[in-house]
Amino acid sequence: MIYWRDHNFKFMNEYTIYSLDTEVSSFFVSRESGKVIAYDPAISSDDYNENYLSGAVVYIWMIGINDTVIYGRELDELPEALDLLRSHSAGIPVIYIHNAAYDFQFLRNVLHITDVFARTIRKPMKFSANDCEFRCSYMLTRLSLDSWGKYQNLKVKKQKGLLNYDVLRSPLTPLSEDELKYCEYDILVMYEGLKKYLERYEEFKKIPVTQTGEVRAVVRDLFKNNNRYLWKITGLQPYTVNEYKQLKAVFAGGETHGNRWNVGRIHERVGSFDKTSDYPYQMLAEKYPMSRFAATTKDLRFMQPDKFAYIIELTYHNIKVKTPSTYINRSHCIAVRGGKFDNGRIVEAEMIAICITEQDYQTISEMYDYDPIDYERDVILVKRSRKQYLPKSMILYILALYKNKTELKGVDEEYDLYCRSKEFINSMFGMCCTDICLPDVYYHGNQWNPEEYVNEMHKDLKDGHIKTQEELLQEKLDDIQKKFYRNFLAYQWGVWITAYARRELMRAINYCGMDEIYHDTDSVKCINSDKYLDYFDAEDAVMDEKLRKMCDFYEIDFDLTRPRREKGKGERAPLGHWEHEGIYDKFITLGAKKYAYENLREPDGVSIKDKNRGIHVTVSGVPKEQGSKLLGSLENFKKGFVFDREKCGRKLLTYLDGCNPEVTLPDGYKVHHPFAINMRNNSYKLGISSDLEVLIKELNEQKGFL
Repeated sequence: MIYWRDHNFKFMNEYTIYSLDTEVSSFFVSRESGKVIAYDPAISSDDYNENYLSGAVVYIWMIGINDTVIYGRELDELPEALDLLRSHSAGIPVIYIHNAAYDFQFLRNVLHITDVFARTIRKPMKFSANDCEFRCSYMLTRLSLDSWGKYQNLKVKKQKGLLNYDVLRSPLTPLSEDELKYCEYDILVMYEGLKKYLERYEEFKKIPVTQTGEVRAVVRDLFKNNNRYLWKITGLQPYTVNEYKQLKAVFAGGETHGNRWNVGRIHERVGSFDKTSDYPYQMLAEKYPMSRFAATTKDLRFMQPDKFAYIIELTYHNIKVKTPSTYINRSHCIAVRGGKFDNGRIVEAEMIAICITEQDYQTISEMYDYDPIDYERDVILVKRSRKQYLPKSMILYILALYKNKTELKGVDEEYDLYCRSKEFINSMFGMCCTDICLPDVYYHGNQWNPEEYVNEMHKDLKDGHIKTQEELLQEKLDDIQKKFYRNFLAYQWGVWITAYARRELMRAINYCGMDEIYHDTDSVKCINSDKYLDYFDAEDAVMDEKLRKMCDFYEIDFDLTRPRREKGKGERAPLGHWEHEGIYDKFITLGAKKYAYENLREPDGVSIKDKNRGIHVTVSGVPKEQGSKLLGSLENFKKGFVFDREKCGRKLLTYLDGCNPEVTLPDGYKVHHPFAINMRNNSYKLGISSDLEVLIKELNEQKGFL
């Protein structure tokens, strides 16, 4: 690395790749004595919260100019370095920051930041400052720096382990060769990764801001000259706020939970079935709303779910689940009275009001008992839209991505194309379900969404009143209608992709009944898995038939839905099939995104790959590798177990907005920047929702376990 004042800022052009990173030390100030200390594992979390002020300081910053890395130690020097860089650049430099949400909090101390683009506060995707444009490379890749280097097989990798984040450093602290190498390689990983994007897009202005934006740009190009299609899709967009809210109300994501009868106990020989590329399959095999939703009869007995998509708002009375698994999520209900819950899902209730699709209605009818529906009294709204397959161009593109993902896996010379195809096919669903009316996020006067500025931006130019949220939404919907050339997707397609996926998942879960242990979006884990092989084979035949009908409709070769592995020479990998992933020796879950297992054997129940040996832990918020080492035994996977904060890799971030302590550090450095993020190690305590805990106790008593 080169100290920035010693660098010759020349020989830069429009293809120069710029990147920026900072390294930060957290410190703590005793409320009683005022003493400043580094993070100390001997101090408890409660002690930190009650008796210490949190603070942080940038002790080094780095700028990458291609593979040359310059650095400075004092954050106040960064603007001067950026001015030099800008004066020697060809045009406005685009500077990438990996995880800009973190560095932004420190940069706002020294840069004049404008034009912030963000979907939520504290998470800028791009912004301008000091005549430079900054972008977040994490939003582009959705990978950590470590994963970016490994997953895309870059020439350099992140140097994990060379820097101890618990050591207190300042701009005055001498840094070792290893510490400097760690800093340098963070920049070099970004350079090597961004070089691939520049090779692909040729110009920085053509590189999308987000990963989903990449695939969005490709799909948009499929229809950019087809005005007839664009006008048709514009006609599918919601005209009014009510129409928009109805679509939002019926949207739900993937279904994830543990069977309440089996939660909290260790099960042996648990089979796992996973659906191959579930969402892409749904996009190809099913039909989607292709006309405007219009009111229809409230008598649900006359529904035609094969021909029409339905939005249904209705009330259920005295509803009670009749299957081992539950389905209706309380958070999706408009109202609930007298309910009993299974981790937020309805077990029984005196009354619920809910807005659902026809797919949900069919699932609820199969899984719950309830009073006969009075179609005049209980059904508030029914609207329908005629269904049809997604556009042929989009379907062919998905098939091409799936072909590359399947055939090129493990082919070294095609690794980049394989990675890109895998990323893109996974982004297709995200592109479809992106909210079309995201809330406004403002950054002004060094504040996020300052009230006075927001009110000024929302002021009606005619009469000066502050626009309501309803008025702002309507303006956005009107703008969508005016700019027809942007409309190549319909939000309701994303709504029905997940609805179809949940329908198929719940059918499989209900078929397994009491043997089902856990499910997550596109997978089912159950005991006695051999009993269900015929069921999943039969389901695969149904999947094939649906795909065949779509292929016949569009005159597409059916074999495109089942490419061969190993560059087209291996076995076929049919899209949408249930794959028997294997059999766990032991498995336990405490609910959604909380499970652990021991040894995942191949479907034969005997052989086992090295990577699947031993204990594996999946807990949202706990790194898998560390969590698996810390658990020790599956018997420990229960309420109250604590993943040690010094070993589990979990971090607690405290945002300091204007309140970073102005103190003198032990080495004499005076902290003077008001905005910072303090980061310290954090533990994770296994728990279970209170409603599920009560329910499990009742069930255990019924089953005679207690």
